[in-house]
Amino acid sequence: MEVTKGKLLSLVIAAGYAVAMIFQARGVSAEVVKGCIVLLLPLALISFPDELGRFTGYVGRGGNIDTETPAVLVAFMGWFFLAGLPVLLYLLS
Repeated sequence: MEVTKGKLLSLVIAAGYAVAMIFQARGVSAEVVKGCIVLLLPLALISFPDELGRFTGYVGRGGNIDTETPAVLVAFMGWFFLAGLPVLLYLLS
């Protein structure tokens, strides 16, 4: 795994979210831990797009993935979940 500026930036953004959650909750609580666990999904999509994009096979309930997903699309979805979705939800509220 190559460390890139994008991966470091995503880690900084996720750490900022974690610090903001801790200050909002006035300490570490179960909700903060759950929020940090949720942050692992976009971090994984950004950090390992090639590996996750290569996944093919059975996915449950009769579903089957028969083609690989481009790494660019996997990383884009990670960035959307990490940075785009919170901004979109803020603007819509």
